[in-house]
Order: sequence, then structure tokens, then C-alpha cells
Amino acid sequence: MKTASRILLITVSVLAVGCGSRSARRGKVEMGEAWLAAYIQDQRVGYSVHRFDSYDGGCRFENTIKMTLSMAGKVQKVQSISTVTTKRDLTLESFDFSFSSQDRSFAVTGVVDGAELKIIPSGGGKTRTIKLEHPVYPAVALGRLMISRKLPEDSVDRLPVFDVSVLDTVPTGVQVLGREKVTAGGQEYDALKFKTRMARFDVTTWVDDKGLPIAENSPPNMRLERTSPQEILASAEEPARLDVLTMFRVPVDTLLPDTADITRLKLEISGVDSSDSQLAWDNQKVLTQVPLVVEISTPSLPAKPVKVPVPGQDEFLKPSVSMQCDDARIKAKAVEAVGSEADAVEAARKLCSWVFTVVEKQATASFPTALDVLMHMKGDCNEHSVFYGALARAAGIPAKTVVGLIYMNGAFYYHAWDEVYLGKWIPVDPTFGEFPASALHLKLAEGDLGKQAEILGVVGSIKIKVLAWRAAEPGELNR
Repeated sequence: MKTASRILLITVSVLAVGCGSRSARRGKVEMGEAWLAAYIQDQRVGYSVHRFDSYDGGCRFENTIKMTLSMAGKVQKVQSISTVTTKRDLTLESFDFSFSSQDRSFAVTGVVDGAELKIIPSGGGKTRTIKLEHPVYPAVALGRLMISRKLPEDSVDRLPVFDVSVLDTVPTGVQVLGREKVTAGGQEYDALKFKTRMARFDVTTWVDDKGLPIAENSPPNMRLERTSPQEILASAEEPARLDVLTMFRVPVDTLLPDTADITRLKLEISGVDSSDSQLAWDNQKVLTQVPLVVEISTPSLPAKPVKVPVPGQDEFLKPSVSMQCDDARIKAKAVEAVGSEADAVEAARKLCSWVFTVVEKQATASFPTALDVLMHMKGDCNEHSVFYGALARAAGIPAKTVVGLIYMNGAFYYHAWDEVYLGKWIPVDPTFGEFPASALHLKLAEGDLGKQAEILGVVGSIKIKVLAWRAAEPGELNR
């Protein structure tokens, strides 16, 4: 089963890049509101509402996004609400963020305290801290920031940006493209146009003199247009026609066996900028640049036992907002799954089998965290991977989430899986119970949601041709 709930979240982050806030402050100076219809592949999928108030001491931004999409035939009504306060210079001060669907809900609060951003999840879980080397700008404030800075045309501003919808800081470049007329919702506006380079994809935005969005274009074929509230609300209950899985289906002309026995796969890739897209990883090599040829291989497992806890990758043993491996409930489940197993290889194998068995396979729109999966014990590849990663870390095995494409039924589809460190990085797919995972996995990014957003600009344009493949010999992947 493949899903696009991660893509829903990434989509929400793109829709939130415009300007869009918390308890009122004294001395209100200015306020504004904009409603925008959201389209993907020219089909209306929802809308966003952006509001802001400015005060003597700073600004308050509110952003509501509602979308109705289909995932594998299941209609998903998704909503996110963010409230952000900034200082007078538009650097982040605090935020509240919530994401909900008929499947799940998630809420979190953040507060800047000196050089730290403290993220506090609601409903359980420990406070997480992000170290800030510099003050950061919230993504929702970029439009107003560009208006206030009055930069010359073609100038590029490089900014540390915090994107509330992925709960991460993202290095961002903003290029001012100048003033121009733009038509949205049948009305012409005088706008400032700028291009934002964030997470390896570009978003082109037109804003008014208050910094509120008028229109926006982003991959994969996504568009926002300012529209009257009356028109938006009149069509808000239209049935979902777009299945997001079709957006990220990459067909190939070679039929491969859907089996974990594939240990080597050679692909020719086009439609992506190899200099800007990372395709070389531990188990994935770039053989040639012209044409761009990538070879994926499944590594053999260590021949000897690996002692728990596994040394050498301590960063991937730490808890995060989505992998709460230090929570007593996660630790208890890790013990339940692996028992007293002292060999990390066997522990990782047991965890893979356990997650594959106990987590019900279900297309889910959520902001997946390990604790959320533990509560519901159902989900798609995103829930399986984040749950497995947290359990592995709790068991002393370094782990990370990776995302990309997996071959299935004659095409490649968006997918998430894991890698565990056993002296070397080993791919693991708990959604399908593969340990190690087959070479049918094309890795495009790794890390939490902020890093996973990097695939958005790739998946919409990538083309794949199968050049060669090889299946494992009996016993090849075993010790």
C-alpha cells in the first residue's frame, strides 16, 4: 500500500507560504485578509484564508487551509490552522499549529526562548527544543517581509525560515522579480512578484502592498488564486475528483517482479536537475551524469552480531517531534517487540516483523508521530516508518526515515521507509515487512518532514527507464 499523507502535509506547507495570528496587542496599526482558491492540476481542491494584524510591537498572522482530496479512493477532508506572532522585525516569537482530518488530529505550540525554539505537543509527549543560530522568520510572514524590505529587482535575500507546517527551520532564498500586473479570480492586481527557493523547489508568489498573497504557483502543478469568500464558500463542498496518488505515479516501460528478492536495479532518470537533487546515497550510486544513470543495491547484513546499543550514529538515537523514542510507552513497546535481544541485527529484524504485523494497513491523512501510531495502531507507510524508527531508537539502534519512490504494479509510487545503522546503513521497509528492503526503493530524501518536502519538485517531473535488474541468489542476504 502506498499513500500520500506526507504529500498532504507538504502541500499544506506550500499553501501556507503566503502571508496570513494570537491575542491582540495594543496599538493596532494595520490589518488585512485574503481568501484564495487552491487548485492542483487545474482541479479545485480547497482554499486558504490569510489574515494579519500589525501592532506597535509586532505582527499576528492567521492561516487556515481546507482541502478535500482522494487517497486511494478514500475521500480525505484535511484542515490546518496556524497562528503565528512575530516581533517588530517579523522574526518568530510564537506559534500554534493544528492539523486534522477524519482520521487523526495533531496540535502543537512553539515559543522562542532566547536562542531556543521550544515545541510543546498537546495531548502528551515531551517538549522538544530546536537550537537557533539566528532569529528565524516564519514562512507565513515572507510576503510582508518582502514588501517591507523594498529590495531592488533581481536581488536575492537568504533567510533562516521556520515552516510551522513541517516544524522545522529551512534555509531559504528569496529572489525579488519586480512589480507586475497579475489577474486572479477575474480581477487584475498590481503586485510584487518574488520567487522562494525552499527545500529544493521553487514557489512563485504575487503579493499586494500589505504582503497578502494574490496568486501563487508551485510544484507539482499547484496554484492559488485570490477569490471572493462568497465564491469559495459556495463551492467548498464540491466532491473530491483528484486522487493525490496519481500525482506521484511514475510509469515505466519494463515490467518488474514485485518481490523483495530484487537486490540490484539500474535506472536511467530524466526530468530532474542532478546538480540540485541528491541521488547518491550509501546504497544508491550515480553511475553516469549524461545520461543520468542510478544503480540501487540491497546491502548484505553484517556477518557477525552487532552489539546493542549500536555506536557511531548517536544523532539518530535522539528523540524528535515525530519519533518520541524517549517516551516510556515507546520504550515499553520496543521491549515487547524485541525482548532481551542483544544483537542489533536480530532486534531490527524482529522490530520490522512486529510493526508489519501489528500496525493495520490503512490509507491515512495525518501528521504522523510514533505516539499517535501507538494510540491508533493503523496507518500507511508514513505511520509504519515513523513508528519503526522510534522503536528502533528506543532499542538502541540508530534509525532514520527516508522517502522516495517504490516500484509496484508497473510504476513507481511515492513511499516512505527506514534505514537502520548496523555498522552500515541498512534499508528496512516495515510497511511490507522487508528486512533488508529490496532495491526497488529509489531514495530521494531522508529526515523529518522538512527534509521530505525536498521531493516535491522532483516527483512531479521525474521520468524513469529501467535498464537492468537482478534478483538475489538463495541465502544471499542472510548471514
